[in-house]
Amino acid sequence: MTGAAELYVLQEIDLAIDTRKAQLAAVESQLGETEELLSARRGAAEKQEPLRELRENQKQLEELVEQVRGKAAAIEKKLYGGTIRNPKELEDLQADFNALQAQVRRREDDLLLQMVRSEEAEEAFKEAEKVLREVERRWQADQEALLNEKTHLETELNELEERRQRQAKGYASEALALYDVLRSRKDGRAVVKVERGMCGGCRITLPMSLLQKAKAGSGLVQCVSCERLLFIS
Repeated sequence: MTGAAELYVLQEIDLAIDTRKAQLAAVESQLGETEELLSARRGAAEKQEPLRELRENQKQLEELVEQVRGKAAAIEKKLYGGTIRNPKELEDLQADFNALQAQVRRREDDLLLQMVRSEEAEEAFKEAEKVLREVERRWQADQEALLNEKTHLETELNELEERRQRQAKGYASEALALYDVLRSRKDGRAVVKVERGMCGGCRITLPMSLLQKAKAGSGLVQCVSCERLLFIS
């Protein structure tokens, strides 16, 4: 005959199994990329794109400055090379040279401003990368710890389930069926201890006849209120 004492021991194992399953589910929910990691990656990407555009613009400005400088140098060579003697032509060349020199100065100012902006954007990107590396470092450490905990919990869970199989071996099927139904209805606690004549589940004072029957262990006895199985140790 399967009594409340045997089912109480089984329940202790089942409660431990429930706890490990809940812990395992909590660990598994934390595995994978976190919002913090994704946010840090987005932050770095958002800083990288403007930097790329600024560097491209800077490169274009550098090329433009060189082009204007080249044109100015070519006109200067004609202007002072002695091959042109016509005053009107020399006057026009001088005007072109002066205009190109002014254009060079404007382009150089634009380039300097662009270089300052690029440096600021690069600093912002480096800071975002630094944050990303730190977040990745913590994330990797956390993931390793979670995986270790997952392995540990899975081992414990397997051991508990094997222990449950051994414990339930030979139990009466009717008793197990009642136990399973009550566990599903009573938040995992089908069997409760009787303490000072009270049900350990609903805390009502039990009739003496019911207490005597439960103490005798002649069969499974249920609380008249919550219907849990009563166990007197």
